[in-house]
This record gives sequence, structure tokens and C-alpha cells, in this order.
Amino acid sequence: MKKALSVILALIMMLAVSVSISGCGQQAEDPQVKCENGIFVGTAEESGVLSFKGIPYAKQPVGDLRWKAPEAPDASDETFDAKEYGNTSIQYEWHSEPASYNEIGEDCLSLNVWTKDTETKGKPVMFYIHGGGFSWGGTADPLYSGEPVVQENEDIVVVTCNYRVGAMGCIDLTGVEGGEEYPDSRYLCVLDLMQGLKWVKENIEGFGGDPENITIFGESAGGAFVSILMATPAAEGLFQHAIAQSGSLNLTFSAEDFKEAGQTEALMEKTGAQNMDDLMALSEEELIEAYTTYDEEGNCINDITNMPLRGDGSVIPEDPYKSLEDGTNMDVDFMTGTNADEWRYWINEMGEVEMSEMDEDGIAENLAIYEDYCMQEKWDIASSVCTEDELADLNKFLEVTGEEKKVWQYTELANETAFRIPSIDTAYAHAKAGGNTYMYYFEKKSDNFDFMGACHASELAYVFHNIEETIFSGTVDESLADSMNHCWTAFARTGNPSADGIEWTRYTTEGRETMIIGDDCSMTMKNDPLSEQRVLIEPFVKYYLK
Repeated sequence: MKKALSVILALIMMLAVSVSISGCGQQAEDPQVKCENGIFVGTAEESGVLSFKGIPYAKQPVGDLRWKAPEAPDASDETFDAKEYGNTSIQYEWHSEPASYNEIGEDCLSLNVWTKDTETKGKPVMFYIHGGGFSWGGTADPLYSGEPVVQENEDIVVVTCNYRVGAMGCIDLTGVEGGEEYPDSRYLCVLDLMQGLKWVKENIEGFGGDPENITIFGESAGGAFVSILMATPAAEGLFQHAIAQSGSLNLTFSAEDFKEAGQTEALMEKTGAQNMDDLMALSEEELIEAYTTYDEEGNCINDITNMPLRGDGSVIPEDPYKSLEDGTNMDVDFMTGTNADEWRYWINEMGEVEMSEMDEDGIAENLAIYEDYCMQEKWDIASSVCTEDELADLNKFLEVTGEEKKVWQYTELANETAFRIPSIDTAYAHAKAGGNTYMYYFEKKSDNFDFMGACHASELAYVFHNIEETIFSGTVDESLADSMNHCWTAFARTGNPSADGIEWTRYTTEGRETMIIGDDCSMTMKNDPLSEQRVLIEPFVKYYLK
């Protein structure tokens, strides 16, 4: 889940297809499903799971549809291959984002479905939204395969959905000459996901899924999208359950944030475009070249990360926390949580090479860059936005973290301000409105490196029961993977994550009940964990939404 340093700065300031579908001659043993926009022929995997990949859920956003809201695909009776992942949204290659090595393109609006069979009907549907800092990622990442989930739970249907990332899915074109024709450009990524959910509601019965029992779940930017959809009135009725992992409502932009980020200006300057006609005239190749390559000063537009717009005409309310408190999607069962050492993930992001491929000197260099960043830039930014009394509270926070080294104290500050407290506040808002709410805190440490801890994304292999994908989690404890996967799928079935004899208590505004997923692989309930840290940090909520 690559997060550009610009994303990290934004978080801290908050205190941060072609679907290659061609007519095909089907084989008798290949599964096929009739959908509104075609008959899709998938693959019967050796595991016994049926997979359907690269299915378009919208007209592809090319030509006149570039930077336009997604449109439903045309009805069709043609037969198409659905055996390969569709294109990944435009981005440059990055070592922690395997999907970035897949074919990229503007024509990226596709999804994938895994099911045990198409005859059994009424199966709960789990709709996954990938992360990637709003600028990277895609469903071709093997970590997100739905096959292990369906192997473990034959009554579940899994869907993974691509959406436009970076400047293709989230850029402010309203100030460009002719840009008044592109009012949705600042939150296209959200509209893409809503269209994907609409397609699923209309077509998932053919795969055995229940269109009235859909769970959206996602991690990082994907967790933010889940939270955003929870707070968005226009998304009501598209899903019945929601799980936000390590991403909350703080990950949104105001119109002023877009201007400050400067992505639009950078794109205009690099392409030489003077107006929207010039931007629309760019070939896909020219657009990719301009967007993903570095200039002589070492700048790349792909690194200027934008988040979806709230307010100012967006489908996302100006104050999404208040929208939840006021009862938006109150009938949706909601689960959210974070990892104990989220910020340590970025140690791996400080260099161009994955740490597993580095020598000791390279790893030491990454750690040094990370330490300088946490202890200098972070405090400089905090000092620029906080009062003297608030800085005193931050100093007190550093003293109560239980960490001995300053770098890990500052890391814990980032964990709290960027991830855990915003997640708590999102859960609190839904519970306050009367919504059925659950919370977790994941402490299982990765053994990839002794300094990574329970870093960002390390829970994903457990949730997906994908024990071979150790990029973030390290060696996966299969027993814990069983328990977590069963809790997530139990929630998808019923809206209650209790499973395997594990009693998961609802989160309330009084008790703040939280499931602690321990480093010892235990799963136990605790009221208001790390309460002293929470009390010290919560006053900074005003910085979440700038």
C-alpha cells in the first residue's frame, strides 16, 4: 500500500480495463454467468473455487468520458472472457504495490468475483476496496485474492473492485478553462465505487450472491472509502455491513486542500495544456508519461496525492463525522479498527528498494531517514499548527506511550493522530446515532524485521486467510488467520463478528468495548484500551478535517 510522502504530510497535518474482454469460444467446463452487460466466462480453479476476473462494471472512462462520472455499461448478450485481471489505474511501479506491475490504463473500471458455485443462491457478498494512498494499488495484487476466503467459507461470495486513483480519480479541474463541465473530477473514485456496488446489486445473483446482504470492507485508503460511503447519503441502500480497516473519515480533502496540493497546476505545467480541450486531447500515452515520470528537479505528479473532496458540491458531506452522528446509514452494521504500529510501515517506503532485498547498510539507511522524518519534520509541522498548551499535551503524550526510544514515541503519536483516534471517532459517531458498531485493535507483530511491529496492512493476510502473502504480516499464524477470517465472514453473514467461540461485544459510547487481537494470537475484549493516550490526543480532532 504505497503512500507517497505527500500523503504522510497530509495525515500529519490532520494531526496524514482495458478489461481485455474479447469474444471467446467457451469450453464446456468453463463456468459462465449471464449479466446485464454480457455473458462472462470464468475459470474453475484447482481449489474448486470459480473465479471471474476483469468484468467491466461501467463504461470505460476513455475519450469523452475521461474525468467524467462513471456510466452504467451498455446491455449486451455477447460472450466475453473473464479469466484475467483488468487494467490497473494509471500509476508508476512501486515495490510494495504488486498491482502497479500489472498493465495500467485509463480503462480500469473492472471487478472480480470468486464463488464456490453459481447454483447455490443467497450467499453473503464481501466487496473489497483496495488501499494505496489514493494514488496506487489495484485488484491484481495477489494479497487481495478472494480464492482463500471462498475456500475457507463456501457460502461467501467475494468481489474486489478497481477504481480510478490519483489524478484520474481525484483532481480539481474546476478552475481550469472549460473545467465547469467536470464538476465530479474531485471525487470520481467514490463515484466509481458506488457504480461498482450498483453493478453488484444488479448482477451478483448470477454468481450465487445475495444483493441484499453486501458487506463493503477495505484497508488504508480502502478503509477511508468504507468510512466515507458510510457517511454519504447517496450511498444508502448499496450495502448492509461495512468494515473499515486502518482508514477513516479524516482522509478527505476540502476545496482549499486541493489548491494547496497543487496537482492540477503541476499537470497543466508538465503537459503544456492551457485548458480542458488541451487536456482531453492528450493521448493516453502522453498522459501516462506526464503523470508518472520524474522531472529534472525530482518531482513526479503521481507523488502529489489528493484525497476525495468533502462538501462544495461533493456527494461527501462537509462534516462526515456529523453526517454519521445524524444517522446516515444508521441501519448498516459497522466494524472498524487499526493496528498497533501502523506508522512503522513507512520505514519500508523510505527507499526505492524493498527492505527484504537490501543489505544491512540499506536497511540502516531507511531507518535513519525514518527517524529523521519522525523526530524533525513531524514536530516542525505539529509546532506550526498547535498552541503552546497543545504542544505541552503532546509532550505529555510522548511520556506516557511506554516507549523508551524517541523515534518510537513519535511513531506512536502518528499512530494515534492519523489512524486510531480518527477510527475511534468514526465508531463513536455511528454508535452515538444508534448504529450497531464493533471495534478491534490488532497487535500481532510481523517477524519480517524486529522493528516493524504490527505495522499498517499487516492484518490483511489474516483477514483474507492468505497465509502465503507475507509482505506485510511476516509469517502468518494459521490459527489466528482462521479466527480472524471467521469473525470477518460471520460479520458479513449477520452483522455480528462473534465466531469460533469468540464473543465480540458491541462498541458503545459508554464502554468503548474493543476486541484486542494480541501478539500472542489471543482475542479478548477490553474497555477503552490506551485510554490515557486517547484522552490526551482527542482534543486534536479539530485538525482531522482542515
